[in-house]
Amino acid sequence: MIFIIAASGSLSRYFQGSEITNFYEKFVPIALCIIYSIGFIVPLIIFLIMKCFGSSNSYISALCIYGYSFSIYIPIVLVCAIGVNIAQWVLLSYAAAASTSFILVNYWREMGKYVDKLRYIIIVLIIGCQAGLLFIFKLYFFEEFESGLTDNNNNNINNNSTNITSNI
Repeated sequence: MIFIIAASGSLSRYFQGSEITNFYEKFVPIALCIIYSIGFIVPLIIFLIMKCFGSSNSYISALCIYGYSFSIYIPIVLVCAIGVNIAQWVLLSYAAAASTSFILVNYWREMGKYVDKLRYIIIVLIIGCQAGLLFIFKLYFFEEFESGLTDNNNNNINNNSTNITSNI
């Protein structure tokens, strides 16, 4: 998933006409940090909260459920490389909703044993992390930046034409 996100983000920037070629080296470490942080820390927090209230689930189980929930992002991220802003928002929102519902469906029976307030804390934690992942993907990897490139290119053209005029 890390390499697919990095490659799709790079392709999206390339399709938008970016002249920068080192996106892949820039995106892989960031994608790695994001996926591993969210993929290991959030299940640990969920496991610890549930364990405090007598859950019999293991950390490995929580890790697997959370890891499998990321699988919906793979095809969605590949399609997001097309670079259509509204389509990216819709597709990434769908992926976040599907991922969240997968996690909640798998924990719902276990969370039914808890007090309502605790259940809502876990639900809010899961929804918050998935929303954060959505915004990170969209605003970092699939950022729309054409206007910045155009402004820089226009400034360079204006500067070059001024230099040429002054040299003549």
